[in-house]
Amino acid sequence: MEKKKVNKTSKKTTKVVAKKNKTKTTSKSTKKKKGFTLIELLAVIIILGILMIIAIPSVTRYINDSRKSAYIDTAKEIVGGTRNIVNEGNLGMYDTGTTYYIPAKYVNTENALKSPYGEFTETSAYVGVIYDGQGYKYYWISSDDTGQGIPVVTPIDKLDTDDIKSDLNPNDILTTIEKTGIGNREKIKILNTDGTWRPIQLSDTSNNVSEEGGNSSKELDVLVYPTGKTKATVETGDIVKIGTEEFYVVKHDGNDLVLLTHYNLNVGNNAKGTVTGIQDPYVKGWILDGTKYGNVDFSSTSYWNGKVGSDYAGTYCTSNKYTSGTNCAYVYDGNSSIKTYIDSYKTYLEGQGVRILEARLLRLEEAYALGCGNGGWSCKESPANAPSWVYETSYWLGNAGDNSSIWRVYSNGYFDYLAYTVDACGVRPVIVI
Repeated sequence: MEKKKVNKTSKKTTKVVAKKNKTKTTSKSTKKKKGFTLIELLAVIIILGILMIIAIPSVTRYINDSRKSAYIDTAKEIVGGTRNIVNEGNLGMYDTGTTYYIPAKYVNTENALKSPYGEFTETSAYVGVIYDGQGYKYYWISSDDTGQGIPVVTPIDKLDTDDIKSDLNPNDILTTIEKTGIGNREKIKILNTDGTWRPIQLSDTSNNVSEEGGNSSKELDVLVYPTGKTKATVETGDIVKIGTEEFYVVKHDGNDLVLLTHYNLNVGNNAKGTVTGIQDPYVKGWILDGTKYGNVDFSSTSYWNGKVGSDYAGTYCTSNKYTSGTNCAYVYDGNSSIKTYIDSYKTYLEGQGVRILEARLLRLEEAYALGCGNGGWSCKESPANAPSWVYETSYWLGNAGDNSSIWRVYSNGYFDYLAYTVDACGVRPVIVI
């Protein structure tokens, strides 16, 4: 039987062709499947953007909550180190009528000088300790150098992340503990870094905190800022309340807040005939219809003690009222009836638990800054045009415009100096907190 001859060349060619065809097919298929279209890429980017919008606030909140929790843990660690020091008995903390404050720097722990936000200074973080005759209770107050902290003396076992506030002034912490006893204790001792105590006798225990943790500081209850704002974020014209008394924000003076009372004080010869020393909406000052309210004399000789020009050696300035033709400089001093009223009002506010740094009259330059005319005669129509709360009552200013006049603001917006009579105007104080 004859064998069929196989054409090896043909067979080989067929394989090569098939291989080439296979390669071409695969290559085309791969090219078709490679990459994304522009629409697909845009869709992915949009989806990722949405996910980021949703996720970032959650992540930020988680990070912030974690840092706050770490802050509390730091405080507890420092208090733990304080317990060891107190239990050694070398500090002599056995007086049941004393609140003891130990600075964080004195406590030898790893985290004694830092929080998750920043550093504690020597005077910005303290452990409060009291002895009840049987054992000790521990408290915490602090602010790091970024302004994060616990501004109120708080029991360590009740400390919570909600107690952490921002925008604090670390320098305020020492001032706070110098005035804050625990459980009506009248004495405070602050430990120096050399191991000695600095004693303080409290004259007012209204700022004390309770042993259980409810802060009895009246300032926390009576000092109210506009919703969503703090001492650091209020703006000129915002209303701040202290108890029932309302104040307008005049300006920030460094870390201090300058406030103008809403109304004049009810003092002196006024329409109601009662001296209460607090703000009264009916005591508007001198109203131009001829009715006078809140009449208070510039009653001291030393109000007019600046002898100038030809009157330097004269006697014009010995009277307690300005006399036409004199050049007596107005000086707001501590000997006048107006100053007495303002000081009484300051005492009234402090009795509610608010620390007042200064109480005085509004100054001429402050009236200018608020919009009363510098060189003009109006707060209402001057180029700057002061808001109505600046002139809604008629009141004295706290310094002279020149050497012979006292300036004042009228309740109709008029603004001038008074050169002939000085006995008919309201007392509208400024306080600094």
